[in-house]
Amino acid sequence: MFQYIYIIQGLQATLTLDNILALIFGTIVGIIVGILPGMGPMVGMVILLPFSYYLAPSAALSLLLGIYCGGYFGGAIPAVLVRTPGVPSSMMTALDGYPLTQKGEGQLALSAAIVGSFSGGIISTIILVTLAPIMAKVAASFSSPDYFMVAIFGLVVMVMANKERLAQAIVLTCLGLWFSTVGVDNQTLALRFNFGTVILQNGLDIAPMCLGFFGIGQSLLLLERKIIETDIISLSLSKSNLDFHKIWVVFQYKITLLKSGVIGTAVGILPGAGSILASFLSYQEARRSSRHPEMFGKGNVEGCIASEAGNNAVPAGAMLPLLTLGIPGDPIVAIMISIFIINGVYPGPLLLIKEPALINTIYFSLFLINIVAFTLLIFFLKPFAMVVKIPNTYLSLGIMVLCLLGLYSLNLRIFDMGVALFMGIIGYIMFRLEWPFVTWVLGMVLGPIIENRMRESLSLSEGDPLIFLQSPISLSLFIATCLVIIIPIIMDRRKSYG
Repeated sequence: MFQYIYIIQGLQATLTLDNILALIFGTIVGIIVGILPGMGPMVGMVILLPFSYYLAPSAALSLLLGIYCGGYFGGAIPAVLVRTPGVPSSMMTALDGYPLTQKGEGQLALSAAIVGSFSGGIISTIILVTLAPIMAKVAASFSSPDYFMVAIFGLVVMVMANKERLAQAIVLTCLGLWFSTVGVDNQTLALRFNFGTVILQNGLDIAPMCLGFFGIGQSLLLLERKIIETDIISLSLSKSNLDFHKIWVVFQYKITLLKSGVIGTAVGILPGAGSILASFLSYQEARRSSRHPEMFGKGNVEGCIASEAGNNAVPAGAMLPLLTLGIPGDPIVAIMISIFIINGVYPGPLLLIKEPALINTIYFSLFLINIVAFTLLIFFLKPFAMVVKIPNTYLSLGIMVLCLLGLYSLNLRIFDMGVALFMGIIGYIMFRLEWPFVTWVLGMVLGPIIENRMRESLSLSEGDPLIFLQSPISLSLFIATCLVIIIPIIMDRRKSYG
């Protein structure tokens, strides 16, 4: 009986004017930053993060989730029209979307991408709603060593996902862990790495770090580069809305839509795996099971469907470990932790029990976000595509001003703005060097979890580290962590000798 009451409360909260406006605005911003190559949902989220602190938790989460999901919807548009993915995970979409556009089938390619994104988002949300209560019950039996190993597993997966630049990923992860220790130790009240300053006693906040890395750093890069030639976009779209007949044709590929949505959700659940892997695996599975695999890469509509369904299933999948374990499955989702914490809500297995109305609001908002993004792109596709004609100079300066104003409005501290500017320069350098600086962010987010759970575990065992291998869950996670490290090394050696 109570469950139905919470569902109704969640639906009512979703349909409030504040939540609807935040959701629609976030989705529009997400689509726009997704369409702009080099931007992506992360940039949109960090720009609006300071402003979201003034909203109710449900509206703030709807705003950020709208940006997150909308970014993947928008990323396919330049991939199809000009072979330049708006987000990295849409590079697989470009393989078949652009050839279709060259053949005069741009409407079909765009329909495939948008329907794929919509289906992937809806399927993953259904899986989230189904699995979250089950995972929460399992997670409720987790001990401190289990949580420690979950966090370590997520950190190792993220590092190994960047094994092409393994040394840099390890260094940046360690820097993130170090930065998470700055300030007063909440256990011993000792000052750590404050360098004799009062301002650092409160530690380094995640907001200025992310705003600097992704907002200012990306803006500096945009100032330097002319990423895309946009003159041909107006010639590729003859009308503002999509052809409904083409949309109906795409919906006929039910099996591809379903499989890709499930694959994308599964990848999203894995900490650090990311939307690029989801898009790639979905694309490869569609090609493997196709009757005409030789047509992939030459203008196959199934390629666009699979790629976009896979990458847009990641957001809901990545929310699953956050809501049930308190562990972010994705660097973008890590930003949302601050929304929970600032409102006194802590993600984890008890969240579904303590905040059932908020959880149901998140579920309904995810459904609604996908419907809103799908509808907007059906009827207003051409105006959205024209966004790429905004000069990079104006765009970059506007983003930096918004970042700094939003950040200052939080605590009225010039210091936070200084941190953001400094990290923006670091972020720009890392963009240029192509270092995987998302590992730095994840290190900062997971650092307190690792430290606190390790202390609790060693306190229980009186300093015996074997406590991390005593429970079946922590032992399984330890073995999985070792396999994540060992298997790629073995595969790389086989390739080098083979």
